[in-house]
Amino acid sequence: MNKTIISLCILLLVVGTVQSVTYLEMTPYSQADCSGQSEGIGFSLVVGQCFAIDQTFYTVELSSDHSNATMYQYSDTACKDRVSYSDRDFVSNYCYQAPNLVWNNWVEANNYVKISVVVNPPYIPEYGHRQTTYAPGDQNCFGNPQFYWYATNNTKIYYDNQVAVFNCYHGQSYEIKCTPGCATYNMMLSCTNFYGNKYGNIVESC
Repeated sequence: MNKTIISLCILLLVVGTVQSVTYLEMTPYSQADCSGQSEGIGFSLVVGQCFAIDQTFYTVELSSDHSNATMYQYSDTACKDRVSYSDRDFVSNYCYQAPNLVWNNWVEANNYVKISVVVNPPYIPEYGHRQTTYAPGDQNCFGNPQFYWYATNNTKIYYDNQVAVFNCYHGQSYEIKCTPGCATYNMMLSCTNFYGNKYGNIVESC
């Protein structure tokens, strides 16, 4: 009996270790000091893994006390050949102009983001829209996300002569696009691979 209990404890410890994951969070704000209500386009990036945003590969590394983070860019799919001039440094609890990390290249974040580090987040909140990248081997998109960008409800995005607004309604993500006439599009997308398995799999949701 004791051996069974010990074996179960060891199994639980191993499972907990495997599932443990850390993210660099970029929470969006409209104010330059990141005060007020969170709104705009934000990001979440997995720490310590090689992942793709669109067709470019990155890693995020933390200092030992999690107070500083560095985002590295690579020219290869295995994150071995670093693009040295592209390093980006972030300090936890500081406010920055949002980086341009949106997967759709027509969308540009014109807000600010506050930096934080989250270990084993219990859940992902519901947003107006979220585009999530999963590891190349995760063909059902059931594992931990590697990266996602999101737009809070009622976020307005301006590009060319158009304006788009994202909203989540009854668990469905919608984009209202005006040029100046308006049309509504359902933005939901199940686990899909766009550019081949090496770039990961994408889900679009709230």
